[in-house]
Amino acid sequence: MPHPDAKTALALALRDALTTTPLSKVTVSGLTRTAGVTRQAFYYHFSDIRDLTVWVFKREVADQIISHATYDDWSEGLLAMLVWMQSHPEETRSAISSLGMEELQIFLHKQLRTVMEPIVDQLGADLTVTEGDRMFITDHFTLAILGHISQWIATGMSADPYILTERIARILDGQVLRALTLFSEKPTAAPGRA
Repeated sequence: MPHPDAKTALALALRDALTTTPLSKVTVSGLTRTAGVTRQAFYYHFSDIRDLTVWVFKREVADQIISHATYDDWSEGLLAMLVWMQSHPEETRSAISSLGMEELQIFLHKQLRTVMEPIVDQLGADLTVTEGDRMFITDHFTLAILGHISQWIATGMSADPYILTERIARILDGQVLRALTLFSEKPTAAPGRA
């Protein structure tokens, strides 16, 4: 059975290798040697180096977002994620290439939604909002952020992540509460209701 820390050791070996070597030149044998694991352990966890790259990307992005999943510092998590992606362009491009844009958007939506849910819950605590309306508001703001991130990625991650994060935070400031208040005052009518 492979060493239980093999995945982490391989991820660290990949990160180390990418400081001096382009991803296209990184080899499984070099990674396993650096990580101190066997080739069998590598192939037990990953199908190839791109698979490892995707795993590292997903873990890093998720960690950046989840570690700041509160109303007070969600924008710091968004900024940390964007800065990480911009600082690791080869890993990011490889992961995006391997995942495809649709799978990437599904992954990012899931991560961003886990941050938006507690924000909506916190801001809507004193309001009566139907579960359907609460879910719609959560998805609306999640998709707004996802749209900006997708556009940023599609344009080569060249825009300043600090400015992008500040603009997104400024637009969202007060708008989530405003949406919750609007839906509290006038809930969405159920089908068949007049």
